[in-house]
Order: sequence, then C-alpha cells, then structure tokens
Amino acid sequence: MSNENPELLFGWGPSSGFTPAGIAAFDDLHPAAVVRELIQNSLDAARLANVKPAIVQFKVTRANRDDVPGIKSYEETFGKAVRTQRNRTGSQAKQVIHRIHSALKQSKMDVLSVVDNGIGLDEQRMNALLSDGISYKQDDATGTYGNGHSTAIPASDLRYVLYGGVTKDGLRTCSGHAVLASHVEEGENQLRSGDGFLITEFNAGQDTLFDYAINARVPKFIAGNLDNIEAEFRHGTAVIIPAFNNLMEDDSLWDMVSHSASANFFAAIADGDLEVAVEIDRGMVDDNIWKLDRENLEDQLIRHSEKKLVSKFMNGSLAYDAYRTYNLQCPGTVKNRLGNVEVRIREVPTGNTRVHLCRNGMWITDKIPGFSQKFADRVPFNAIVSLHAADGRDLHKLIRDAEGPLHNSILLKRLRTDQQSQCRKALRRIVDWILDNTTEVKSDAYSPDDFLVLDTGDDLGGDGHLRAAFRGTPTIVHRHPARQLYDRSAPDDQAGLEPSDPLREGKGTHPPNRNRIRRRPTLPASIQAVSRPIDKNRRKIFVECGKSIADAELRLVVDEALDATCDRPGQDVYTPAILSNVRVNGRLVEEDHLSCLDGNAIGVLLGDLSANSAVEIDANYELQGDFADLRSPSLRVEMFKCQRDEETQGTNELQQDHT
Repeated sequence: MSNENPELLFGWGPSSGFTPAGIAAFDDLHPAAVVRELIQNSLDAARLANVKPAIVQFKVTRANRDDVPGIKSYEETFGKAVRTQRNRTGSQAKQVIHRIHSALKQSKMDVLSVVDNGIGLDEQRMNALLSDGISYKQDDATGTYGNGHSTAIPASDLRYVLYGGVTKDGLRTCSGHAVLASHVEEGENQLRSGDGFLITEFNAGQDTLFDYAINARVPKFIAGNLDNIEAEFRHGTAVIIPAFNNLMEDDSLWDMVSHSASANFFAAIADGDLEVAVEIDRGMVDDNIWKLDRENLEDQLIRHSEKKLVSKFMNGSLAYDAYRTYNLQCPGTVKNRLGNVEVRIREVPTGNTRVHLCRNGMWITDKIPGFSQKFADRVPFNAIVSLHAADGRDLHKLIRDAEGPLHNSILLKRLRTDQQSQCRKALRRIVDWILDNTTEVKSDAYSPDDFLVLDTGDDLGGDGHLRAAFRGTPTIVHRHPARQLYDRSAPDDQAGLEPSDPLREGKGTHPPNRNRIRRRPTLPASIQAVSRPIDKNRRKIFVECGKSIADAELRLVVDEALDATCDRPGQDVYTPAILSNVRVNGRLVEEDHLSCLDGNAIGVLLGDLSANSAVEIDANYELQGDFADLRSPSLRVEMFKCQRDEETQGTNELQQDHT
C-alpha cells in the first residue's frame, strides 16, 4: 500500500560507493554539458507538445533546508552510508562526503529551478527519466530520456535532483533522485542501494517502476514551480536542484548559460525555436533577469567569441563563425534515400575548412565520419549540415543512435553493420554535394628549381595579437645559391669548400666556383605546399602530392635569412629550423620519425606518400645562431627524399638524395 506522501526510499541493490561510475563520469564535465542536457530535454519536450518557441528558464532562489522533500530520510541514510563505507572510502569519495556534510549543516541553501513549456511529465516519462538506458522519446527527439539525466546530479552538493511536471490535461507528477552510497539498515543483513527515489512506494510491475505522488500529494517545494508553469505556460516540466553549487565555477550563471546556449543551440535560437532566460532571486538588490533569443543571439556570440576552447563542445570563436554561416547563407538540399539534409556553405578568406553537423537545432560535432581530408583541394570554407527529424527521417534516427550520451560525437560502430553501411552512403552523398558546390584550388605546376614561398611572418600586430593569416598570394621565386648541409666529414677550416678535382688529389682544395649552379633541395613539380603561423613560433604546413613519393622528408628553412619585411639583408647560409611538438594529421610524431642534425630535430620523416594525397603538419620551431633574433622570419618549405646513413643506424643522420 502506498504512503500518503512521497518519501525518499532506498531499495535493495548492489554495493556502490560515493563515487559510482554513472555519476563520477559527469563530475569533471564542463558546465556546457549540464546546460546542454537541460536545454536539450526542454527543446525536445516543446517539440512533443508542438510548442514554438521552447522557453527554458533558469532561476536561482534561496530555500530552507528543512523544506526540501525527503531531507530527513536523506540525512539519516547519509549517516548510515558513511558508517557502512568507512573502511573503503578514497580521497574523491571523502570530498563528496565533505560537500554533503557542509550542505546539510546550512539552514538555507541556493536552489536552481529549470522550468520549460514542454509536454510535461506523466508516469511513463518519469519512468524513462529515472531509468538509465530507457528511451521514451519519439524519433524526432534530439536526445533520449534517462541516458543523460545524471549529468545534472553533480550540480547539487547533496547529489539530489527533484522533478515535477504538468501535462496538457492538468495532471501533476513529481519525483526525485538522490545518489549516496550503499548502506545497511538496522536489523538487516542485506545492502540497500545508494540510489534513493522520492516516491510513495516501489512498484516493479509491468511498465511500472514506482508509485509517484500526483496532484494534491505533490510537495509544496515542487508544487510552487508547477503553479508558475501552469500560470505562464499551462504545461511543462521543472528540474529542481537543491544545494546548487554554481557548477563549481567562478563565472556567473548567466555567463555559463548564455555561452553554452548560444554556442550549442545557435541554429535553434536563430530559427526562433528556442529562448532562454536566467533569473537570480535571492531577495537582494542586485537580483536580475537576462534573456537570450534571436534578437540578441549575435551579440552574445560576439561577447563569448574570445572564450577558450571548451573540451568536447563548441568554443566561442567557432560558434560565432558557424552562426554567421547559418544565418547569412541560403541552404541547399541534399536528397538521400534515407532523408534530406540542408547544407549552408560560406567561403572564408583565412583559416581551416570546418563542416559542422547540427541536428534539430543543436550542434553535435565538427568531426563527421568520412569527411576528414575530403576538401583539401577546396578554397577554405565553413559549412553547416542541418538534419531535421521531419526531413531526415531514417538518416536522422541513424545519426541520433550513433551519437554518444552527451550528443557531441558520432561513432558509427554504435550502429548495426547494415546501418553503418547505409549511413556511410548517405554521408558520402553529402560530401559529393559539398564538393560540387565549393571552389577548387587551382595553381600552375612549379619547375623543379622553384620554391613556393609564402611571404608571411609570426610577428605581433599593432593590437598585440598574432597575425595568423596569409598575406598575399604564393609566389614563385627562382634561386640558385648554395644551400647544402655543413659537410662534417671535412676539417673545420675546409668546411663548405668545393671538393678537389679528382685529378688533383693530394693537392688540397680550392675556393668554390661561384659560376657553378649546384644542386639544392627543391619542391618537385608534383608537390605543392603552403605554410602559415598559427601561434607564436608555431606553423601549420599543408602539403599536396601529385605523384607518389618514397621516403619523403619535410623541413622548414630560413629563406636566405630574410625577415618577412625584407629589411634584413640576405645571407647565403643553409639554416633549417629546429622542430618540436610536431603533429602529422593531428597525431604527435615520435622522435624516431624526426631527422636530426647535431642532436636537434630539423626534419619530419613522412615516409611514403601516395599520389594525390595530402598531409597536414603542425610544429613549433626555433632558430639559432645569427637568426635567433629574427622577429618575423621568412620561412620556406623543403621536401625531398631522404636516406638513412647505414653507418649511423639508430641516429637520424641523413644523406640527401634530392628529388
């Protein structure tokens, strides 16, 4: 028989500590993960209710600790869990215990309520919400109830989150989920679960998990939010987080919400499908309300455009570029048998090509399977691939199922083998459409004695920011002076001199013949390369090979010791840059794949390159000797065939066989 009022109940369960895997995985997540999950659920709920726009309100208030439903049972169970876990508590668990203990000592606490105007919660949706891996959402949803609800639990120092909902027909339902640790009740010899649920009774029948408090039995702490929902929206959901810890960040809640919402939902907000508000109501004079909608979306994106990279999610700069592409360009349609996709393309004067995938208005990833290096021969561009449930049909479902629980990556191996094949074919069709609608880079072949030189530097501009962009166009420069490596087999006083005539053996050396054009490293006609600074003393180099090349080596070399302004006079000395932190196609290069001179890495051993292939290299560089003070060095790319010296096997001494 059910209790009259809901209580926080802990059933039987397996042993678990204060840091269970399902929660610990979210402990160190960036606030973007929590905000994304909360907004995504609300956006889906509004679609199910056929409401536009979805309105999501984040509100912080102060509340008495004793008003939190189930707090007495929570406190008693916490004490039992600490005693049960006393001899098996690690440092991380001790921190969790300390935060809970500190929160329980407070008579008042911050409470975050996130309310929306969606379809609300009934028994089935509440079951899915409280159960990992159970999906109730329809195929047009962005996420899946249950798989991500744990994301918000670490936002409470009590690890306790409450839920309430009002449906269109006026039904009110509530529950809650607390995560402590397994424990033993007095008089029992079997462990109780660390998961507690605010319910009236356990009821594991068919399609049933718990008996929930409904209508008049909903506690006042939750009912107040439902009153506000009914008054403003008529139906919707409230997620209530007692002992809210501001996501353990120093930033304001508005900064965190506006950054994450604008970056990850720019498409939904731009389309008028989503509006977000933040309110601080602690009864103080500095309380305020902020709103994010299509009218101020661009302003917020610009405000956050300097934010540093957010691991696994969009950062401010990329989000603003993506928004400009989405907002300024008319979409084209790629028709697939599995469903249709919208694509927007905007050519960019500098930077890298990026293709972003948005699904139902939420940014998912810019690493789409099968897209890597497909657009290397295209003028740089920014593209948005938009997949909507109504048009995407089966493709939408496949992509959603291939996403992880945080909806920020696509891994096709999550699908069945036949589904993987279907999805790859659909993605290849999108690639082909983009290739047909972007500009191919065209350039003339270069003669073997010509270098492709990019006249650009790593100097700081007048505003103090790095000028990491191409200036001008690549030019062909004809050069013939000597650029040979120092001959370490000759005595120091003879280094760099021309070899003796074989017929004059034993008669010493003579000065170099300056009228003779000596062989030197060059870029063959089949190779094209461009280089640009991406950070202080760091370069990105892009190489394309028209023909296959065996044992390829790449170097950065001072271009006649000129700086980028050409104010410094040239010197005829071969000066390769010393390289470090080298990455090829995003992967860190080991030392045995670098060529060395005098113990310094000066070349990247790329191995055999196939015809029509492309390679991207990032590397830090350093100049020494007379050129160490070059503020904005003019560097050229050299590529040639390399051969390891058989007598120095284990070292990276090289003999050059220039192509």
